[in-house]
Amino acid sequence: MPWARCRSTSCKAANRLDGFGYIEFVGTAWRRAVLVGIAFLLAIATTFVFAYRAGRQARRLRAESEPIRAWMSVPFIAHSHHVPASVLFEAIGVAPMKPRDRRSVRHLARELNRPVPELIAQLQRAIDQAKRPRDRPPR
Repeated sequence: MPWARCRSTSCKAANRLDGFGYIEFVGTAWRRAVLVGIAFLLAIATTFVFAYRAGRQARRLRAESEPIRAWMSVPFIAHSHHVPASVLFEAIGVAPMKPRDRRSVRHLARELNRPVPELIAQLQRAIDQAKRPRDRPPR
């Protein structure tokens, strides 16, 4: 190691990198590593906070049942209210078209010559009845 034999100030200055000696360089790198580590932990914590908030919001939206609107199709209503579509089609007295019936409530009301609010009320009654807990048979 040639710099170990050098004892003069001019020789020591030549061995420095950009005005920093080895000790200063290592000290700066250590501080930089700590700052990067803290920034990384802060980024992870922020990610977890926002992920928790998004999950909480999604659970809240799923728990809420959106009211039935005229633009919704019967299978969409059945899916969002966790009820079989066949129950809803039966409640309004319509045979579903095969393979998929995507007609809106407004379209069905026009075909049946009935007002949209009446059809929506029938669908809502069918959903409420399907969600009502049934009596369990005795054991």
